[in-house]
Amino acid sequence: MSFSYQIAKENNLMIVSLEGNLIGKEQVSDLMNEIVDGLENGIKNVLVDLSNMQYMNSTGLNILVNILTKTRNKDGDVIIANVPDKINKLLIITKLNSVFNIQATVEQAKKELIQAYES
Repeated sequence: MSFSYQIAKENNLMIVSLEGNLIGKEQVSDLMNEIVDGLENGIKNVLVDLSNMQYMNSTGLNILVNILTKTRNKDGDVIIANVPDKINKLLIITKLNSVFNIQATVEQAKKELIQAYES
């Protein structure tokens, strides 16, 4: 399965839905450009929905870290939602589960980001 993504914007939030297999940096150049554009145009927070991800290697993890770094540099935050078991194990092994805010659902992630934004 190849890799694809969709981006939706709600108020001050960018929802990035990833799908398929994320194994190469060349797969995400357009995605990263869109995220940077959003951050430069007032978006503060990014919600990454992994519900349709099949596989992610270290390159995929690096992309998530890059999104987190770019977002935090703009005083925002990233929450990852709907993490499949296979990818969750990878996050635990690499200890990135302690770096990222991980929520079970998109709704919980939105609620968390809204609360953080309002405080």
